[in-house]
Amino acid sequence: MSVSIQLICMVISFIYGMLVNILLIINKYLTKNNNYYINIIYNLIYTYIIVLLYVIIIYKINKGVFHIYFHILILLGYLCMSKYVKFINKKINKILFKNK
Repeated sequence: MSVSIQLICMVISFIYGMLVNILLIINKYLTKNNNYYINIIYNLIYTYIIVLLYVIIIYKINKGVFHIYFHILILLGYLCMSKYVKFINKKINKILFKNK
């Protein structure tokens, strides 16, 4: 695998980690008032779709060659986005509670 393909996969893995964080927030919002068993089913479907989508993307880019640093970059993207989302929530809450 060439260096350019590896760099593309690394960037996509980082961005995909950010996307997973956003989709997890949406999934939590959609399943917060449901039955326990329905939550399990939703979470299984969510996990299946997320993993399948990542495998398809990597397969299209580099014929399905996975490296450990792709998974590390997914985790870093997830963590970076979680810090960013917390920062945005704090700013929004300051603005909303300041006006009340």
